[in-house]
Amino acid sequence: MLITQNAFAVDATLQCPDSRECPEVEPLIRNLDKDWRERVVKNNLDLIILRLLRSKPRWGYEVNIAIRDKYRVYLSAGTLYPLLHSLEEDGHIQGEWESEKGRGRRIYKITESGIAFLEAGERATLELARLIQSEASQPKD
Repeated sequence: MLITQNAFAVDATLQCPDSRECPEVEPLIRNLDKDWRERVVKNNLDLIILRLLRSKPRWGYEVNIAIRDKYRVYLSAGTLYPLLHSLEEDGHIQGEWESEKGRGRRIYKITESGIAFLEAGERATLELARLIQSEASQPKD
């Protein structure tokens, strides 16, 4: 049985097909799920943000909370805000300062360019998932 913290080196299923028989495997699987969830979210963060902004305009903190609640991934300000600025520079979102009760915040909304970028990214992501699934279902030589 090979069990390690390395996300790519867990092979306990050969010895323990049921995690109830090997309770030490379950936390590792949970960690792998968390690691992969975070990896997938962070690698697709631009699409996730655009999808959130397509439903309604939001300010940065609100975007972060929505991602945390939906995907169980918390982003640091150093991750989120540079990406928001980059999406704005690329014309995919538009930010506008709004002052409410003396405190200003930047509200972001998706642009037509952002919608086109989002739709293209969603198509590419679905195609990639389809290719991965078709590869997994191919008979092994």
